[in-house]
This record gives sequence, C-alpha cells and structure tokens, in this order.
Amino acid sequence: MLNPRLLLDSLRHEILGRLFRRVHYVTDSGNWSFKWDAHYIAQGLEPLLGQPVPIITTPWSLRHQVILFGNRYPYFFGPRDRLHPSNTLFLTWFHGEPNTGDESIDRMCAQLPAAFDRVRKVIVSCQFSRRVLMELGVAGDRIELIPLGVDPGRFRPAAPRERAEIRRALDIPEGAFCIGSFQKDGVGWGDGEAPKPVKGPDLFLALLERIRGVHPGLMVLLTGPARGYVKRGLERLAIPYRHHFLDDYLQIVRYYQALDLYAITSRSEGGPKALMESWACGVPVVSTRMGMPADWILDGQNGFLADVGDTERMAEQVRSLMEDPALLDRVRAGGLETVQGLAWERVAAQYHALFRACGVV
Repeated sequence: MLNPRLLLDSLRHEILGRLFRRVHYVTDSGNWSFKWDAHYIAQGLEPLLGQPVPIITTPWSLRHQVILFGNRYPYFFGPRDRLHPSNTLFLTWFHGEPNTGDESIDRMCAQLPAAFDRVRKVIVSCQFSRRVLMELGVAGDRIELIPLGVDPGRFRPAAPRERAEIRRALDIPEGAFCIGSFQKDGVGWGDGEAPKPVKGPDLFLALLERIRGVHPGLMVLLTGPARGYVKRGLERLAIPYRHHFLDDYLQIVRYYQALDLYAITSRSEGGPKALMESWACGVPVVSTRMGMPADWILDGQNGFLADVGDTERMAEQVRSLMEDPALLDRVRAGGLETVQGLAWERVAAQYHALFRACGVV
C-alpha cells in the first residue's frame, strides 16, 4: 500500500514543478569560456522568458524543468540516470569526432546515439558538427544549429591611441605585424611539448615558416596553457613571440586588440570563438575550412579560407593581407559587419525560438 504522505509529497512536487517550470542552464564552475557562454545565454533568455534562468552545476534533483546542458561533460560523465523523466533535456555538442587522440571525446562518441534518447534536441554550432553526429547515428531532425556568440560591448576594436598603448604594454614593437594564436594546442596542462594534432599547431608553424620573410616585423602573440610545442617551433624559426597566460577569460580582449591578423589552423572545431572575437575586435581572420569559419567566412570578403593542411594557400592569403592595406581594411570591415549577427543576444533569441518550437516555454 502506498504511503499517503509520500504520495502527497510527490503530488505537491509535481504541481509546484509545473507551476514554476524554468529553464536551467548547466555548466561547470570554471572561470573560463563555458562560464561566459552560460552568463550570456541566460542573460539573453531572461527577458524573453520573463523569469530568471538559474545557472547550475548539479541538476540531478530537478523535476518538471527544462534543463539545458551547455557543458556536455556533466551529462556524459555525471549520474545522468538520476535525471527525473519529467524534465525536458537539451544538450550542446560544439565539437568533437572520434579517433582524433582525445580519450574523453572518444568515450562520448562511443555512447552515441543512445545517450541522446532522452534529449529533445542536440544543439551544434556548425554544419561540420552536425555531419559528425549524423555519421555517429544521431537523426538529423534531433539536431539544431545555433552558432556561438560574442559580446560586442566587450570585444570591440581599440581606438588607434588605445591600441598603441596596448601594444607597448605587451612589448610589441612599433611597426610589427602581429599574428595571434590564443588556443590550447598542447597535450595536458603542463608545458605542452607534445602537440594536439586536432588543433593544428604543426600547421600553424608551417604557415609561419612560409611567410617569415615577407614582413621584417613579423611576430606572434600567444595566450593559453600548454603552448610549448609552438614556442619551441617559433624559436627554431627565429620568429619572435610573446606568451601570456591569462587568469580571466575577459583579459583576452586587449590581446585581440593588439593584433594585425588571427590565424586558425585547426583540423577540427565547433567554433572556435576566436573567429567571432577577432572579428568583433576588428582583426582579419585566415582559417582552415572547418567549424564555424566554413559556415561564416565569405572568402576574400570577411576573411580567408583554405582547405585543412593547405598552408601554401594560407600563406598566400596572409601575404596578400600584409602587402595590401586596402584589402586588409576591406576584410576587417567585412568581419565587423558579419559579427553583428553573432551577438549573444541574437544567439539567445535562437535558443528561445527553439524552446518555443518544442512547446516547453
């Protein structure tokens, strides 16, 4: 016989859950990119929903709620069997494909598509990630494409005097042509002497080797951990560089503002955010044809694209920007125009439209 008190408590939880149904955003507790994704998406959703969007790390006790896993790791490696079936689940999968040397990605891919059985929609940021998931057996109608965003209020071009001051503070010589690379591309969290091939640090060095004689002031600005492989390569090529490890994600804005160009040489990506952040800071981008660059760059208009591994083509594109200030200005302006469509508030509106289409808000 059912305990009347337990039955009453269960009924009370169900009624309260339905009355106070909210979107909850699940992320980790780190002070880096995932945290700010959560902040901006929640901030953008709140006025559209007319209620707060709690940002949490432990959703396991929720009932009758909408749960958006903005970070997939808690979902795949947490106790997801504890999630109550009354919840409606959404999950982001920004990047990752099997057999690229990342054990955690391989473990997640091995669980697909069964791990998505309870997920209403899987959100990807680019067509490349969509294709990867479909190849792993995820039905196309379960996948929603919503890009990553940027805060144009924080990420903005620096005025000429401000930019000069930033470059002096970062010890970038006057007249230097400074190329940026702000990703973690070494194995582990130490020096990073072993490269992560998926991030293309070998291709980055191959590109720089091809262009090192074009501009007498060529130099590289690095941030991020585990950059030992790239640093040793730059030393071998006798290309000067500056490397700074940042304590806070938002410190990176002034590093973009110091650049003349940003190079993306990854073999696989879901973003990277460097595309939008560079554009918003008025920095031209040359990229491999993958991730969001493949979807958003119009070759020669707001950036340049080359096939993965084609460092000869990338070098030609960088040389053209180095040697043609008018072209560099046109590409910079094209990036600034394109990135307006990737402001976080517009991205949040796409999440809201998805929730409405699914009938959960």
